[in-house]
Amino acid sequence: MKVVVKPLLKSLKDLPRAQRKHIGDTLRKSVFEGVRLAKVLAPDGNGDLKSGIHAKFERSKTSFRGSIEAAPSDRESQIKALSVEFGRTGSGGSRQIRDANNPSDKGKTDPNPFIRRTQDILGKKMKGRINRAINKAVKEVGFK
Repeated sequence: MKVVVKPLLKSLKDLPRAQRKHIGDTLRKSVFEGVRLAKVLAPDGNGDLKSGIHAKFERSKTSFRGSIEAAPSDRESQIKALSVEFGRTGSGGSRQIRDANNPSDKGKTDPNPFIRRTQDILGKKMKGRINRAINKAVKEVGFK
């Protein structure tokens, strides 16, 4: 789930540091709230899935970006997170996931959409919170 803040200005650097900090703090608060909820909604297992859920932040000249990542960027972790989020079936040719110890296992799992549920639960709240922070910052500076 990504939350992107695009201000009404050409550049975030047009805002004073205090207002940029207020917007950034609001974004961080929202993303960390999402990380906590995603960890609660993630299924119990050996703990690898929950421990892999983390926040990721990026900043460019025109935007702040915050996202909730379901797993580290390595291939195995990504496959596991996608398998849990969207489920998997045993059919599908050579790309199916199987248990090496049990060749008759077709690798079917039901979806458990913990990231999508997090987005459904917090999406509107996060968007509203960030929009209020941007509007407040712009108003404080006198652009609005």
